[in-house]
Amino acid sequence: MYSLFRKEITSFFGSLTGYLVAFVFLVANGLFLWVFPGEFNLLENGYATLDSYFSLAPWIFLFLVPALTMRLFAEEKRLGTLEVLITRPLSLFQLVWAKYLAGLFLVVVCLLPTLIYFYSVYSLGNPAGNWDSGAAWGSFIGLFFLAALYVGMGMLASALTENQIFAFIAALFLSFFFYTGFDFIASMNIPAPFSSFFTGIGMNEHYLSVSRGVVDSRDVVYFITLTFIFLMLTSLFLQQKQKKRNVQLRKFLILLVAVLLVSVLSSRVFFRVDLTTEKRYSLSPVSKELIQKLEAPVKVDLFLAGELPPGFRKLQQAINEKVQDINAWSTYRVRCEIHDPYEITNADDRNKLFEYLVESGLQPTDLRLNRDEGTVTRLIFPGATIRYKNVEIGVNLLKNNPALPAEENLNNSVETLEFELIRALQLLMGQKRQEVAFLTGQGELNEAETYDIRRTLAESYKITNRFAHELIVGDTIPRALIIAGPSEPFSETAKFYIDQYLMRGGRILWLFDPVQVSLDSLSRGETTLAFPRDLKLMDQLFKYGIRVNPDLVQDVECLMIPVDTSPAGSPPKFTPAPWYYSPLLTPASSHVISRNLNRLKSEFVSSIDTVGKNAGVKKTVILHTSIYARIVRTPEEISLQSINNPPARDLFHRQQVPVGILLEGVFPSVFQNRMTKEFDPDISALAESRPAKMIVLADGSLIANQVSRREGKIQTRPLGYDNYSQQTFGNKEFLVNAVNYLCDDAGIMSLRSRVFKIRLLDKVKVREEKLFWQLLNVILPLVLIAVFGLIFNFIRIRKYRG
Repeated sequence: MYSLFRKEITSFFGSLTGYLVAFVFLVANGLFLWVFPGEFNLLENGYATLDSYFSLAPWIFLFLVPALTMRLFAEEKRLGTLEVLITRPLSLFQLVWAKYLAGLFLVVVCLLPTLIYFYSVYSLGNPAGNWDSGAAWGSFIGLFFLAALYVGMGMLASALTENQIFAFIAALFLSFFFYTGFDFIASMNIPAPFSSFFTGIGMNEHYLSVSRGVVDSRDVVYFITLTFIFLMLTSLFLQQKQKKRNVQLRKFLILLVAVLLVSVLSSRVFFRVDLTTEKRYSLSPVSKELIQKLEAPVKVDLFLAGELPPGFRKLQQAINEKVQDINAWSTYRVRCEIHDPYEITNADDRNKLFEYLVESGLQPTDLRLNRDEGTVTRLIFPGATIRYKNVEIGVNLLKNNPALPAEENLNNSVETLEFELIRALQLLMGQKRQEVAFLTGQGELNEAETYDIRRTLAESYKITNRFAHELIVGDTIPRALIIAGPSEPFSETAKFYIDQYLMRGGRILWLFDPVQVSLDSLSRGETTLAFPRDLKLMDQLFKYGIRVNPDLVQDVECLMIPVDTSPAGSPPKFTPAPWYYSPLLTPASSHVISRNLNRLKSEFVSSIDTVGKNAGVKKTVILHTSIYARIVRTPEEISLQSINNPPARDLFHRQQVPVGILLEGVFPSVFQNRMTKEFDPDISALAESRPAKMIVLADGSLIANQVSRREGKIQTRPLGYDNYSQQTFGNKEFLVNAVNYLCDDAGIMSLRSRVFKIRLLDKVKVREEKLFWQLLNVILPLVLIAVFGLIFNFIRIRKYRG
């Protein structure tokens, strides 16, 4: 067996044909990955990854492997030496196995010089070495499995004929069909079970998983069993005697049944090893538990396609991969289809699609493309629609924080993919909607002023209005309570109901102003007085472990407002000026509620302190000012004229003043050791709470959208929208996350804590050393093969001369 293996290797490297095949493979890889512009070019993509290599390699293998295997049996048949080989003291399967190992060895020899790509990407990382080596080596394992299966198919094709050209074409067709053909059949309008079946027996489905650095036992079983099937078929077709062929056929059928049993078993009992550094392709237990409750297939239509810059292509790939991860654990098929709206040539039909996507909740964004004819602007939808049981929901997958660079925004989008997709599936699965109540009765913001947040929350929750005495009805309480901008003092009775609601495990989102400012006076250009507003809440919040101070926070990082700077008697001339009383608040990057969010627009916000040493309550700052802030004590005169005489810059020395705090744990009752029957004799007062949560935000305007009346109709602006800058800040997303966190017991919000490191190429090094790295990766692999050939033939000649 070894002598036959050595004979094949010697035959391959003893002729120019073998080296020519290896050269063509390496040149094609080198040019596409390092020289030719396009989506496969590693230098243009800007990311320290070899994803392009592992995406391109299967297509080049379609030609390389048939070229290497076409002669293995076809030439033996043509020369008439196959009969001699069969008569040797080797079983037919040993003969096939020897030639298979020889073919696989030849493929590995062609692959080894491409390890130079690993060194190049490692060196070009910013900084050097900033790349995911685990993912790269795991992907290399996947490429080896793919090559092993291709070689098995090439063996079968070579055994069918003595014509090497026909063997090459047959192997090419067979490999191509298994790689893409079954996926094409599955994409046709056929029932879901058949679609899943054809996708499962296709090679692409299994290679996509393992080529990312994820070793799934089901994929390993697929490649190994299918390779053995092709090797058994090869030995069956080589069998010349009918009697032995029948024996071989029975063995093949037994093997086929065994393979089917192993496949069924592997689909039920499997494991996945994520070799990536951050385990980016591993799902959390929360996600797995939810996915396994699916009762029907899921279809994800992704509309991020077409001509995209590298960052968006990376996001597109990450979305598709995350859907594959979900599908790996689901009992029903979760399929992703990528659509390019611009493939619709009819402008009217395309606009109808755009309108449908907007109605589904997808937010478009402008994309500028640099072409030879100039800059072209296209509308793209970086999101997807997800359909489950004839119910559809739109999911926006791009996180766009104007304060962050594009690469960081795209990376943040990738980090939150699991959360966004799992959250959407949770909504689609039709679980009973939890109630989120807005408190009323103390002069809170009306429904028009909170319209946008109510509309957004209504997609996930049942939104109601409740008076304080309606918070506890028997054993039923709302899942969360929002206290939005009250302006009137709370009675002791109202405070009692709120306290006992919390004691029963309620969750509260407080948004109120401890300082009162007349906005009407300011809008008329008059001076107004900011003075403490006594809502009678301070003792209650103090008992819970927090103090909202009756002061105002000014911040250098604030909204700009138009100010008339023209001299008296001249036409008005408005120029932007900072309004320090409207800080742009920064969400804390350390918590799942607030990380990766845009800053929040605020107005007359106050500071918050934590008090007490209750070990049972965890306190976390989730919203704060910038590092250039100051605190103004009240009462204080406030006038727009202060813009012309701003405070001295050195007064803004307070850093990250807390204005929003999350409290979690077991809270003591404010009414502990008090007579409570006078408030409600039917309610048994609890002295200590069940595990509960609350969020306190010291600005009621954070939840208020702008309201205007035009022609007798009420019109509202999106929450967080600023008229002057025409920006929409992160108020709504922050508050939605806050409510989701308060209501979340399953732990889905924890998925927002995923952190992936940004791995970029060093742009300066790429620009200045581009030619060097191109020559290195195109020429050096060829040199290595040539040196190997010289050494191999030198040893061979020396051996036979001796």
